[in-house]
Amino acid sequence: MKKRAVLLAVLLAAFVVVNTSAWAQSICDAVSGNLVVNCGFETGDFTGWSFTGNTGFSGVTSSVTYVNSGTYGAYLGPVGSDGFLSQNVGAAGVTSYAVSFYLYNDGGSPNDFTVYWNGVDVGPDLVDASGFSYSLFGGVLSGNPCAGCNTLTFGFRQDPAYWGLDDIVVLGGTSVPEPSSLILMGSGILGLAGVIRRKLGA
Repeated sequence: MKKRAVLLAVLLAAFVVVNTSAWAQSICDAVSGNLVVNCGFETGDFTGWSFTGNTGFSGVTSSVTYVNSGTYGAYLGPVGSDGFLSQNVGAAGVTSYAVSFYLYNDGGSPNDFTVYWNGVDVGPDLVDASGFSYSLFGGVLSGNPCAGCNTLTFGFRQDPAYWGLDDIVVLGGTSVPEPSSLILMGSGILGLAGVIRRKLGA
């Protein structure tokens, strides 16, 4: 009887080890056509991203507080000035991109968080925001029709604590994943289409 109990425990442990990688996949990795490399930071670092500006008190962690899905998420807490996390994305022949991401805030001030698309502020322009749990932000943006020729940048500062960022998706087209929980990126997104159209038309 004792041998059977030990064998059962070993088999259960093996099952858990074998299936951990399946449970650890970020939801963004399962989105077909996602143009973002290392979208859920599942490499355990910022592989595929450029990290500039104030890079202090920021990194990738497995702490559940800063993980929306999978094993890892980014914690972002530069003090005194903004840090910037960027990646070039795009697809041939595509001029409309659905951008979404999950954001968490510990709260406290000063803090700020915004998104830039090809250098244009598209919101959500959070300043001294109160704490909130992981929430989906997203919108549809006009962009350049070539591979890797659009720059998605997150700008952030969080002096007393941290932002959490995870599950970043950029798709060619006009459908934002999980539209039922969509929160638009703010008023900056409303004027973006006209700004980009004017630039492309010039």
